[in-house]
Parts: sequence; structure tokens; C-alpha cells
Amino acid sequence: MSKNEVVSKIIEEQKTVIANLENSVSRYRTASDIDEHDSIDPEDFSHQEEAKDMQLRYEQMAIQAKTNLDILESYKNKNCTTIEAGALVETEDLYLFLGISIPQFTLNGKNVITISEQAPIYTLLKDKAVGDKLTIGKIENTVLSIS
Repeated sequence: MSKNEVVSKIIEEQKTVIANLENSVSRYRTASDIDEHDSIDPEDFSHQEEAKDMQLRYEQMAIQAKTNLDILESYKNKNCTTIEAGALVETEDLYLFLGISIPQFTLNGKNVITISEQAPIYTLLKDKAVGDKLTIGKIENTVLSIS
């Protein structure tokens, strides 16, 4: 499977993350917009503040997710020969994409794991080359290709 195909799938997954975050923002925006005349219980106003706080948190997460989407788009056609940001590393069981972090998913029978540059494992992977062994968790894999 080509790097372009894997990164395109990662982009799809990132768009799903963004859609979910935007749905959460909308839901909390609605919950935080209680009209004073519609509320009977004073506790409703405390929940309104909590909902507004959550709305703002999800808005920030959505902004970061959109920034990550832009980063992904810029990496889509980047050709890498070493493990670096934007590289796709293929092993027997995994695809590892370096540069951002989204939830793990499966593509053509292989797990796709994305790793941000801030993750501690990123520095351990940087020195690896094709043919080297790498350990993620308790599983050891051999680097088959880097693109």
C-alpha cells in the first residue's frame, strides 16, 4: 500500500475527529445558552457555566485538530528516507505515521498508529533504519520500509 493511500486514510480519520469535536462544541454551546426565563432551578446556571467551559475546551481541541489536518496535508506528498516527521514506517504488523497523533485504526489488516513528535517513543524511533528492529509496547517488529 502506498504512503499516499495510508495518509489519505489518516486524513479521513482526522476529519472524523474534527466532526466529532465540532458536534461536541455545538452540543455544549446549546447547553450553555439557557435563557434566564426558561430556568426554574438556580442550579441550572451552574451547569450553564460548566457547559460553557466544556464548549471552550472542545473549541480549542477542534482548532488543534484542524491544524493537525493541515500538517497531514503537507506531509501527504513528502518523501522520507529516514524516520522523521511525515514518515510512514511499515513493519510486518503495523504502519507507523510520525507527525501527529490520532486514535489507532486498522487498514488492510494492519494497525495504523500515529505518533506525534512530542511522544517519548518518537526519539527512540528516529535512529531506526530499514531492517532495524523496533519495539512498541511488548511487540517487536522489523522496519520493512520508510516512505
